[in-house]
Amino acid sequence: MRLNLNSTEESDIKDECLDGIKAKTGLVRVNDSNRGSLTVRLVLTLECLKLQKQEVVDNHHSSSSSSSEDTVDNYQPSPNYYLRYVTVARKNGSLGISVKGGQENSLPILISRIPEGGAAYHTKRLFVGDAIIKVNDQLITNACHDAALHILRNSGNHVTLLVKHYKAAAPFLLGGRGNGSKNNNNNGESDTEDGPWMDYLIIPLMMGYVTRYVQGTDKLRRNGFEVHGMNDLNSTIIHCDNVKSLSEWVKLISENISNLSEIQIKLYNLNFGINEKIEYMGWVNEGVLNNNHPWQSYCARFMIIRGRDVLLFDTPPMSITEWLDCGVVYKLYESMLRLVKDAENVDQRQNCFLLQTSNGVSRYFSMETKQGLLDVQCAWHRSICTSMMHIKSRTFYVLFGNNQKPSNLILDWDNGFTLYDNWTNSNVWTYKFSELRGSSDDHISRLKLHFNDNGCIETKELVCQDLQSLLFCVHAFLTAKVVSVDPSYLNTEGIHQL
Repeated sequence: MRLNLNSTEESDIKDECLDGIKAKTGLVRVNDSNRGSLTVRLVLTLECLKLQKQEVVDNHHSSSSSSSEDTVDNYQPSPNYYLRYVTVARKNGSLGISVKGGQENSLPILISRIPEGGAAYHTKRLFVGDAIIKVNDQLITNACHDAALHILRNSGNHVTLLVKHYKAAAPFLLGGRGNGSKNNNNNGESDTEDGPWMDYLIIPLMMGYVTRYVQGTDKLRRNGFEVHGMNDLNSTIIHCDNVKSLSEWVKLISENISNLSEIQIKLYNLNFGINEKIEYMGWVNEGVLNNNHPWQSYCARFMIIRGRDVLLFDTPPMSITEWLDCGVVYKLYESMLRLVKDAENVDQRQNCFLLQTSNGVSRYFSMETKQGLLDVQCAWHRSICTSMMHIKSRTFYVLFGNNQKPSNLILDWDNGFTLYDNWTNSNVWTYKFSELRGSSDDHISRLKLHFNDNGCIETKELVCQDLQSLLFCVHAFLTAKVVSVDPSYLNTEGIHQL
């Protein structure tokens, strides 16, 4: 089967119900090292993405008799001849196959006949010329003919066979049956039909990600994408010839991954307190400068925003030990997330943000989609709000006034800014967070805070040796205050409206 190459903008993704499970399906292309470009079917369910190859049914041999004893000769598997498991449910006590061969003949146990209407016939997955390797996990490769028959007859009502097709054996097993109705086309090739779609790669979507970028670069594939699963289980590059289908596949797969992450987060959060809950868990791409090249490359990181921390892993943590061994942890109140405007992007990667910390660390990240970027921002806002409400207050040692009086600047969730004189043990002044109109600093230690005092701007000058930590904490409190009074910051729909 060939993929219909056309420029139509209509998506060819279909809604189907396969084995009782709702799925999205569609034809795409992948590169096969042996066969070049290969058409496969994608099957997307909530939990996984399946890549399926279609078996080819060979009609070169077709039975000339309508008797129920005739074999279904016209079904032949594709030329891949890979090992496959087939489960057969007995019908009237019979598996519906005849076999030949055995150790005494130096042959494997081969299926020689499949009567129409029998149990094996209805599977559509067993063929004349299939060698039976296992019966319910019992090897019969060295069994004699009678021993194999005994095993097959006593294998239960539902029998799982491991088989492999041997094309060379099929003509001898079929003998002269069907030769009179041999059906050739004009170029002498045997006539074929489309057979069933068979799974050859299944990628779990839990903690996976989808990308259109060439690995490690900012180069966007024009018509392809990859899906990365756990344990380095990755798809090949999947090509779409329909632009709309390409966008929809990436969107649908991303949504399923996000939905699975939300389910996993809820399960994890059952074990965490209200102030330790996970708000975000997923993959981001970090821009990394390489000393050997004048450009930066990209590396996938697994980011978790939990409680008052943001954690970065090379691979998703799968145990408590791996959680505790995280090598990169930043406090939210000592960090700042800033979305990068399109004009400020350092390369062709889109949907970027900066993670900056009070000790001078600055990390540059890119998300695959705009929605992914908004999800990170909303999770950050929710965690900041919860964290600062729980922390309540932070105190910084400062020097105040012309006399450089030793004081404490207290940032408090309820009271705002309070300057406490350590000599007199009394409050010098207090302003609410909402009364702050601006600030300026010398990037070293000096800070000016500008407050609205009954319609006038009052400037307070401070000296703080931990200036960056103070500024980042002020920003965290202000962000949390805004978020707490404006719920639109807590969801992506609200952000879209701002």
